[in-house]
Amino acid sequence: MLMQMIDCMIEQDPSLSARRTIDMRRYIVNRWNRTHEEPIDEDAVALFLCDENRGTLTDEQRIFARECREEIKACYRNVVFQMFQYGEMMHRHLVSGPEEYCRIFLPQYTVPLQQSASPV
Repeated sequence: MLMQMIDCMIEQDPSLSARRTIDMRRYIVNRWNRTHEEPIDEDAVALFLCDENRGTLTDEQRIFARECREEIKACYRNVVFQMFQYGEMMHRHLVSGPEEYCRIFLPQYTVPLQQSASPV
């Protein structure tokens, strides 16, 4: 139920909803083009994301696009949840800042203090 509420919040915010749709399109196109010889039509993907019954995607591409769309939706849900969690933990003084929050809850994304991250 919480994740449904988060989805609803994202869909009701025009900026966030548009950003998510742009990210979906980029993700679908990028993943498809990395794994298939024939590139997918970006405009057809955009149209599909607006209305699944329109556009010129093949059945295989439609299935692929649906799967990728759900992956991005899940990512956005998780990020919004983590933002709420971080905000509440800061409010209650349970963490001192983003570094401590990430060290505790997102250890896979932290860089040890002894190492420096080199710019890419």
